[in-house]
Amino acid sequence: MSLASRLPPEGWSAMASAPRTNSIILLTASGFEVHAEWATGFVDEFGEDCGMWCALAEADHPPCWTDGACWGSNVDGMPSDPPIGWRRSEEARCG
Repeated sequence: MSLASRLPPEGWSAMASAPRTNSIILLTASGFEVHAEWATGFVDEFGEDCGMWCALAEADHPPCWTDGACWGSNVDGMPSDPPIGWRRSEEARCG
């Protein structure tokens, strides 16, 4: 993935600044706009506790997000396409 493809689109913030507590935000990933929240309490393929972005609606996320979650290694053994930008959900509804 090129550096340019990891930069957030215009009007979106970098993922490093995305809130991870008690916030529903809009993410952009693989051409999808996903209402999501950060969730913890998962276990990765190494048996380690982990957190991840989870879509709030099953149909509103990239197909590689197994069960609506952005896994480091999805059900196919491949990484999910990570979100590259975020904005507050209220901004998305207001245009």
